[in-house]
Amino acid sequence: MDESSDVGADLGLYVTAAGGLLGVWHAAGGREVDGFADVALTALAGVLGAFGGLLLGLLVGVALLVVHSVTVAPAVGWWRHRRFGRAALVVLAWATVITALLWWWPDRFLPAGLIMGFGGWSVFLARRRFGESEHLAARAVPHLGGVAVATLVGEQLVFGNLLSTTYVAPVLLLIMAWLSWCGWRTMRTSRRITVRAAADIVWSVQLGLLLSLALVWLAGVLSLTPTQVTATRAVLERVQALTGVHWAYWLTAYTAIAVSSFLVLRWPQRFGEVRLPVLGVLNTGKRTLAGVNIGLMVALVFTITAVPVSEGAWKRQVEERYALETRQVQRSEGEEAAYEQIHQYVTANRRGAARLKPLVVAVHEAAPTEPGQPVSDSGLAIARQLGRFQAATLHLGDPRPAPVAVLSGDPDVSEAFAALDEAQRARSQQETRSGRFADAAAAAVASTLDIPDIGRSEVVHIVKAYLGGLVEEGRVRDLLQSWAAGESVRPAISHLVSIDVPALYDAAYDLARRAAVRAGVDVWAFNATYGLGLTMPGESRQLSEVVILARQTHHLTDRGSPCPGCVHPPEGGGTQTGGGTSGGGGRRG
Repeated sequence: MDESSDVGADLGLYVTAAGGLLGVWHAAGGREVDGFADVALTALAGVLGAFGGLLLGLLVGVALLVVHSVTVAPAVGWWRHRRFGRAALVVLAWATVITALLWWWPDRFLPAGLIMGFGGWSVFLARRRFGESEHLAARAVPHLGGVAVATLVGEQLVFGNLLSTTYVAPVLLLIMAWLSWCGWRTMRTSRRITVRAAADIVWSVQLGLLLSLALVWLAGVLSLTPTQVTATRAVLERVQALTGVHWAYWLTAYTAIAVSSFLVLRWPQRFGEVRLPVLGVLNTGKRTLAGVNIGLMVALVFTITAVPVSEGAWKRQVEERYALETRQVQRSEGEEAAYEQIHQYVTANRRGAARLKPLVVAVHEAAPTEPGQPVSDSGLAIARQLGRFQAATLHLGDPRPAPVAVLSGDPDVSEAFAALDEAQRARSQQETRSGRFADAAAAAVASTLDIPDIGRSEVVHIVKAYLGGLVEEGRVRDLLQSWAAGESVRPAISHLVSIDVPALYDAAYDLARRAAVRAGVDVWAFNATYGLGLTMPGESRQLSEVVILARQTHHLTDRGSPCPGCVHPPEGGGTQTGGGTSGGGGRRG
C-alpha cells in the first residue's frame, strides 16, 4: 500500500513539472529575439508560462492523486486480499472510461496511451535499476524519465502535435518498437505458462498500434502537393474499401486468432503443439506458422485502428492545406485585379506610365543585357526588389483581413481530399489567369516607353519583374482583392507607376537595413557602407543609389547572387562574392 501511494505521489510531481515545462516551451519557444528588449520579453513570457503551466499541472496532479487514492490504491488492496469482485468493478469502470476516450478521440488518446504505457514501463525498469543506487544522480534518472514521459503525454493530449514533429516521432516509435521486442522476448522466456502464451498477442497489439502511429506521423509530415493528394486519395479509398466491413468483424477475427494462439500454447498437448490449427500439418514449419500467426494478428490490429486513429491527423492536415490553397486563390484574385487595373490605367494614360522609363534604364545599367540575349537573373531580381521598395512607399490604407477558409460541415477524409483537390485546381487556374494579366500589363507599360538603346523584350521583362514585386509582394495585392470583393475603396492606380526617388530611397534603406539585421550583418558595417540613410541639406538622391540597395537586399536573401562592394553575413566571408545567380523576374513559381 505504501509503494502504491509513493507511485501516486511521484505521478503528481511528474505531471506538475511537465505542466511547467510545457508552459515555458509554448510561451517562450519560437519567439524571435532581436535585442535586449526581445530577450526581456521572452524571459517574462517564459516566467508567466511556467507559472501558468505549474498551476495547471498542480491541479491535474492533485486530481490524479485523488483518483489514484480513491480507485487504484483500493483496487490493488482488494486484489491482494482476494476480493476479486470489488477489484473487477474498478477495472470494468476504468475500461469503460478508456474505451469511451479512445472511441471519441482516438487520434489524441491512443498515441498518448502508448507513450504512457511504454514510457511508464521504461520508468519502472529505471526505478528497479537505479532506485537503490548510492549516487544521487543515478537515483534521479527515473524521476527525469517520469517528467519526460509526462511532458510527452501532455503535449499529445493538449496540443495533439507530437506525432507531427518530424524528428521526435520517429525516435519515439523506434524506442517503442525496441521496447516491445524486448518485452516479447522476456515474455517468451517467462516461467509462467500464461505469460508465454500471451506473448504473441501482446506483441501483435503493440506492433499494430505502432504501425497506426507511423501512419499518423506520415500524414503529419506530408506537404500534400497535387501529386501527393492524388496518390493519397487513391490509397485511402482502397484502405477505406478494405475497412468498409464493420470494425466488429475485424475485431472478432483478431479475437479468434488470438484466442486460438493462446489455447495452443497454454495446452499444447491438446492442439499438437502448433500455434495455428492448420489441417493436416502438425509439428511442421512451426516457426513459419508462428510468424504467419503474428503477422495476421498485427495486420488485423492495424486494420482495426488505422482509419480511426489516422483520420484526425489526415483531416487536420487537409484542413490546413485547404485553408492555404484557398488563401492562395484569394491572393491570385487580388493579383489579377491589380494587373487588370494597371493595364486599364496605362491604356488610358500613356504619359503617366512613361514615368517608369528612368527605372528601366537604371536596371539596365546595373545589369546590362547584350542585344538578343535574355535578361540576366540579376537584372530581374533588382527590378523585382525595386517593385517591393515602391510598394513600401505607397499609402493605400490597410485592407480588411480575408476570412479564414474552412471546410463546410464535417466531411470524412475522402470528401476532405476531394475538396482540397478542387481548391488546388482552382488555384492553378487562377494563377494562370493572373499570369496572363501580368503579361498584358507589362506589355502595355513597355509600349509607352521609347528607349532606343534597350530592346523591347528586355523592357517587357524588366517591367514585368517590377510589377511582380510591386503587386505580389506588397499590400497592393490584398488591397485590390478587397476592392474587387467590394470591401474597400478603389486605390489610385496612378500611384503605382509614379516614382518618387527620395521616398523610394527611404523605403529601400529601411528594408535593406532590416534584411541585414535578419541576416546577422554587423550594423556598424552596414552603416559604414551605406551611411545612416539621412539626406543632408541640398543633397538629392539618385535612382542608382536605390538600385545598389536593391542589389544588396537581394544578395542578403540569396547568398549566391554576386554583389561587389556589398556587406555580407558572417557566413559570406569578408567581402567575397558568391558564384551563382538566381532568378528574380516575373511571377513566382
